[in-house]
Order: sequence, then structure tokens, then C-alpha cells
Amino acid sequence: MKKINKIGIYGALFLLSSFGACKKDFLEVTPTTSINSAEAFSSPEKIAAALTGVYDLSTGSVKYNMILNNDVKGGDVLIVSGAGNYSRFINGYQFIENTSSSEPLDYWTSNYRVIANANQFEQNIPTSPLSDAQKSAYLAETRALRAEAYFWLVQWYGKPYTLDPEALGVPLVLAPLGPNDVLSGRAKVKDVYAQILSDFLYAEANIPAAKTSIYRMTKGAIQGFLARVYLTMGDYPNASKYAKLARVGKPLGTGASLLTGYINPSTEWIYALNSRTDDNSGFLTVNSFYDPFDIGYSSFRAADNFFNSFATNDIRLQQFKVNGVIGARRGQEGFLINKFDFSTTPAQNQVIIRSSEMYLIEAEAEARQGAANEAAAKTALLAIQQRAGVATVVSSNTGQALINEIMIERGKELYGEGFKFFDLLRTKTPVVRTAGNGHWAIVNFQPGDNKLVLPLPQNELNANPVLKGQQNPGYSN
Repeated sequence: MKKINKIGIYGALFLLSSFGACKKDFLEVTPTTSINSAEAFSSPEKIAAALTGVYDLSTGSVKYNMILNNDVKGGDVLIVSGAGNYSRFINGYQFIENTSSSEPLDYWTSNYRVIANANQFEQNIPTSPLSDAQKSAYLAETRALRAEAYFWLVQWYGKPYTLDPEALGVPLVLAPLGPNDVLSGRAKVKDVYAQILSDFLYAEANIPAAKTSIYRMTKGAIQGFLARVYLTMGDYPNASKYAKLARVGKPLGTGASLLTGYINPSTEWIYALNSRTDDNSGFLTVNSFYDPFDIGYSSFRAADNFFNSFATNDIRLQQFKVNGVIGARRGQEGFLINKFDFSTTPAQNQVIIRSSEMYLIEAEAEARQGAANEAAAKTALLAIQQRAGVATVVSSNTGQALINEIMIERGKELYGEGFKFFDLLRTKTPVVRTAGNGHWAIVNFQPGDNKLVLPLPQNELNANPVLKGQQNPGYSN
């Protein structure tokens, strides 16, 4: 969808002043006349169009940016120095963002736009001309989208839940704001997570089973997000439970499916962003930055130690094959990556949740519960290793060695999909880059370091005086 929502701004918190109406088909991109927010909830057709607008806000280029920044901060991949991409991700790679940097403002603004629009549904759907079942279904989708937005926000701007749940997170805004309403201060990390769980659990209970499109919130997608949230919180029994539920009916693809460029769904895609040839993010996609052929921005590389961690019989090693060569370089900074295709079409669908991630969540969550659960952990891990061609029997590792093996496998399976940095944070692992691995910026951050969270954007501090005394340590107001 084109960006057809017209949104009024009060500070950096967005209020829905009118929904852009469009045809009922979710994939239709031709807008009609914009209407005010009260009228937007006056008929089933207008409500359907309004929901399309919320999804539109949730699937823009900022989502790709957050995925890419997460990986470039994580250390397995790097951005080449002097990249011809208008300096995108250079600040994130070096951990030198400040209150005026584009990423802190963009992430804040984009996610609060989604939240503000979801809040309009929360307020208006109860009195709309829909059946009770329809009302619950709409609220399930919009509360899931709101929860996802808060999940991104609290991970970027708050300390990890596993490190300090009492730390400041982000403001909780759960109803539409008017121009005279008092803006909120930051809620505690634990309270933000409580709201995320509340929204996702409501969504799980109320989303109709008939909703099956991978480009919309489904029961499986919501369960996948719940698995992530519980893993991030260190609630391992629930993480494993929801990982198992999320992958029902979504079997792992073949090894060959890992080499098709991640532009079209395979059997294991659970949730994804849809892209069209006439409506896409162009050069601002994940595929563009990883493209090894200089067709896209072609700026991301695999660090030497990460590339060298793949066994010769690992089918995923073929994701580094460029012009017939596995392990090709262009310059001295890292290895070229061919996991994501940018050469076939400008419309690359972006996978958000795969069954492979769910197997790895299950494996990690079971292993972290101790020896009694290690058999289950090994079975889940083996599914990923067998598909990659690197194992035919369960691992012989136990204890921390098994956990380490799972985390290494997670990195090799999910790199480029936006996990590594947040994985380091939630596991309280130092963020360390050493010389000799292709990196041109060396860092050493211990868990809890001020630079591991983004600053609140200056625009928001200017708009909301309450937040001026709540800036993250290490950043000026």
C-alpha cells in the first residue's frame, strides 16, 4: 500500500486525524478520498480500509532499517567503510548515534504511528456497526500490531528485561491523544512487556482461524511473536510452548529453499511483509544492502570469523557463493553474501517469522531449563542441523556447551533477518569485535553499557517535557 494515511503530529506521537480509504482488497494500492476518523469506522468497508492503513504503517522501510541495524550491530556482519549508500548504518555500526540521529527518531516515530492508529481501533471499534465476532477479530489484529510496535520500541530504548526489568522503557500510550492531553513519561520495562503480553494474548484468543494470509496477523504469527517475547523475558517454558504452536502446519523447507533468495514464501514462512513491483521500498530493503553484485546498495559483508564458522558440508555456505566462488571478497572488509536476491525483482517479500526460528527458540528454551529438558532441546536443534546437512544424530553436548552450540546455529540460520544484536542483549553477552575479522570499527561493550540502548530523539524531548529528565544515561537532553 502507498502511504495514504493522513496523520496529525503532536510532538513525535502521532494522532489519527483521518484514514485514507482504499479498495477492500488488502493488496490494492489505489487510494480513494481520505475521510475523517469518525467516519472511517462508520461502515464495514471503511473499517477494512482503515485496517489496511495500519498494516501499511507497519510495513514501511523503517522495518527493514531496524532489521538491518540489528544485524550490523551484532558483529556477524559489517558494513563496508565508505559504502555508497548515503552513510546509512555507519552510525549504528560504530554505536555513535545521538539524540539527533535519524534512526532513533525514525524508529520512535514509525512505531508510535502504528500504536496511535491501533489506539483508534481500540476506541472506535466497540461502537462500530459490526458483529461482536467481527469487532474482536479487528481488535485482535490491531492489538497484535500495537504489541509488535512496543516490542521493537522497548528493545531499542530500554534495558533488556533479563538485565533490569525495573529500568525505564518507553511511554505506554493506549488511547488516542488529543492536542490538550498530557503526554506520558516512560513506563518501566516490565510494564511495557506486561502490555505486550496482554495485547498478544488477547490477539491469540480472538484472531479467527480463517485468517491464514502470511501477510496478515494469524494465530501462528501471533504465537511466533509470543515465543519471541517470552524468550526475550527469560520465560523459557512459555517460549518453548509458543514456538511449538507457531510452527504447526509450517514445516521446514528443503535445504534448496535456503538458496532461492528469500523473495518468495517457502513452506516455513509464518509472517512476512508483502512487496509489489508497483509499491515497494526500492533500495531500502534488506536484500538491497546484502546484494553482492552492486545492483543494490551492496554494503553488508560477513565478518571473517562468522564466514569461517560454516562447515564445508553446510548447505548455507552456498549463501556466500558469488559468481561461482564461495568466499568471494570485494576489498578487505568481509565476505560477499548472496543469501538475499536483489537481482530478480524490485519487490522482495520480507520474511519476519520462519519455522526455523521457532525450532531454535524451542531448542534454546529447553536447554536453558536444565538437564531434564536437554533431550527436547537436542531434537529441535537436530531438525535445523539435518536440514543444513551438518548432522544426522543428536548433539553430544550438554549444559552450557549445548546452549553455545544452539546459539551458534541460531546465528548461522538467521543472520540478516534482524536478531543478532537483540540476542546479545537478552543473553547478557558482551558486544565485542576484535581486529583481524574484517571489521573496521572495534568495539567492546559489556552488558548494560549505555551505548547498547538508543537515545530518546531530541524532537520527542522537545515535545514532551516529562521525558527531559528521563533520557537514557550517556546522552544529553
